[in-house]
Amino acid sequence: MIDHVDLDRSTALAIAAKGVIAVVNAQPMVSGRYPNRGPQTLADAGIVLIDKVGEAGMEKLVDGKKARLLDGEVFDGEQLLTSGRALDQESLEDDLENAKRGMSSHLDLFTHNSSELLKREEEVLLHGSGVPPLDTPLAGRPVVVVADHPDLDRLLGDLAGFLRERRPAIIAVGPAAKRLTKKQLRHAVLVLGPETDTYPEPKVLTSAAEVVLAPGAAASDSATELLDRIGVQPKRFESALAPEDAALLVAYAQHPSLVIGAGLSTTLTDFLEDQRPGLAGTYLTRLALGPTLIDASAVPAVRRKESRGRRLVLPVLAAVTALAIGVPAGFWAADHDLTSIGAGLRSGAGEGAAASTTSGESSAGAGKGPQQSTESQFVEEAGAALLPGRLTGQKVAVLTFPGADRKTVEALTANIKTAGGATTGVLDVRPNLLDPDRRQYVDSLATQLVKQLGRGDAGQATYQRMGQVIGETYAGTKPPAEFDQPAKTAAVALLTGDLVKARGRPTGPADLVLLVLGDDSRDTTAVEGLTEGLGATTKGLVVTAPTDSEDLEKLRANDWPGWFASVDGIETTTGQVAAPLVLARQRSQQGGDFGASGFGGLLND
Repeated sequence: MIDHVDLDRSTALAIAAKGVIAVVNAQPMVSGRYPNRGPQTLADAGIVLIDKVGEAGMEKLVDGKKARLLDGEVFDGEQLLTSGRALDQESLEDDLENAKRGMSSHLDLFTHNSSELLKREEEVLLHGSGVPPLDTPLAGRPVVVVADHPDLDRLLGDLAGFLRERRPAIIAVGPAAKRLTKKQLRHAVLVLGPETDTYPEPKVLTSAAEVVLAPGAAASDSATELLDRIGVQPKRFESALAPEDAALLVAYAQHPSLVIGAGLSTTLTDFLEDQRPGLAGTYLTRLALGPTLIDASAVPAVRRKESRGRRLVLPVLAAVTALAIGVPAGFWAADHDLTSIGAGLRSGAGEGAAASTTSGESSAGAGKGPQQSTESQFVEEAGAALLPGRLTGQKVAVLTFPGADRKTVEALTANIKTAGGATTGVLDVRPNLLDPDRRQYVDSLATQLVKQLGRGDAGQATYQRMGQVIGETYAGTKPPAEFDQPAKTAAVALLTGDLVKARGRPTGPADLVLLVLGDDSRDTTAVEGLTEGLGATTKGLVVTAPTDSEDLEKLRANDWPGWFASVDGIETTTGQVAAPLVLARQRSQQGGDFGASGFGGLLND
C-alpha cells in the first residue's frame, strides 16, 4: 500500500525487490505531468496494480490483514473494503502516451531552474573553481563514481568485467560505500552529503583514502563532529550542488581518462521523475563533463565489441609466435589455460583457447583443425590424470537452465563419473519457472512446498524460496539416504506444474549441485533468486556457463558466502575438466570464480 503520485522507477525497483505481488496506490500511478517509469517497472515484474483508491480508501486497509483483489476492488472475504482502478497494460500505455503530451510545462520549469543555477554556479560548473584537489592520483586513469540506487547490484554486475580488467579508481557517494564494501570493492574517495544518518559505519569511513564533504555537508557541524570523533580529516567542497554531482566534478577535476557513473540519473525521464531537489545541477554537471562521462549500462556493450576483436586477434598471434619458435600453437594455448593463477588466461591465451574448442568438439559436419585436435587431446589427457578419485563417493545433481547445450551437459556428467562421482539425475528448469507472467503461480507453489517440506525460509522472496524448495527436494544440507515423503511430494508438484523436467528418475538426494546456465536472460531476477535459494540449502553449489555468459557475470557480482563457486568456458574441453575439480574443491574449500574470466584462474588447485 503506497501513497505516491507519479511512481518513479527507483521506488518501483525497491518495491519489486521485496517480492510483492500487488501494489495499491492512493494516488494515480501516472498523473500526466510526464511519462514516469515506475508503474511499467512493476507491471513488467508481474505485479498487480490498483491506483486512485484515495486517502479514505487507504484508511480501510489495515497492515497485516489478508485481502483479496478483483478488478480494482479490495475485499476482506466477501466484504468490499475499497476500490480504485485496475491498471492493466492497455490503460497504462494510454496514461503514458497522454503524459508524453503533457511534458511541456514540466520542461519549462526544469529549463528555468537550470538557467538560474548556471548563473549562481558558473565558476564551479564551467571553471572548476572551489573543487578540492585530491592526493589520490587519478590523472589518466578511469574512474567509476558510484551512488546508491535500488538497481545498483545489477549495475555493478554489468561493470564486473571492466572492474576486473581496468582496475579503475572508485569514488563512492554516501551509502553506496557500504554496498561496495560488502562486494569487496574498495573505494579510493568517499563523498558525503549532509545527512549523517546515511553515513556508513566508522570502519567504512576510515577505509577510504580520502573523504570529501560535499555541498551542504561542508557547512554541517554535525558532519564535521562525527568525522572528527573517528579521526577523519575531510576535504571540503562549498557549492549548492548535490553530493552525486559534486562527486562527478571532483573526479573530472583530476583529469581522468574516463568517468563511469553507476546509479546516477542519465536520461531526461530520470531528471523529471527523480524526487530530490537540485536536479538542474545534475543536468548541468553532466553537460560540464561532456564525453568524459558514460553510464555503467553502456560498458558491457563496449566490452563485448572489444572481446570479439580480441578473439580474432589472439589465436593469430598465438599461431605466429608458435611458428616463430617452432612450438605447436595448441600446446601453447592449452598450457596457459591450465596455469594455477590464471595469468595467461587474463592476458588472453585462455580466450584464444576457449574460442577454438567446443564440446562435441565442433558443430555437426565441421572437422577439427590441427590446433583444435592437439589442444583437445592435451586437455583430455590432463583431465584423465587430474580427475580420477576427486569425487569418489559423492553424489551430484545436475540442474540445467533453458538453452544449456545438451552435449556440454553430457560431457560434464561424463567427467563427474570419471572423477569417481555419481550423478543422481539431470533436472531441466522449464521456461515456465522463469516466465514473469507465471511469477504469482511460482510464488504460491513455493509457499505451499516450503510448508510441505518443513524446511526452508518462507519469508524469502519468490525465486529464493523456490530455489530452496528445489535444493531441499533434490539435495539439501542434511539429506536422508533416500527421498523422504515430503521431498517426493514436492518433486511431483514441480514436475506436474511444468516448472522442471527430469531426465530419467532421480536416484536419490545429492551431496553437491552442478548448475548449468544456458541462454542469457533479459532480467536475471529469477536466475539470481533460484541460485541464492539453492546455495542456501545445499552442501556445495557450482554454477557453470559458457564463455561470455552475462548471467554468470551478474551472479559473480553478488556478495554471497562461500557456498557459491563458478566456472565459465564450459563449451571448451578445459572448462568441462575444471567443473568437476571445482565441485570436489567445494567439499573442503568453498567459493571462488574459475575459468577465463574468474579471479581464481582455471584450475587453481
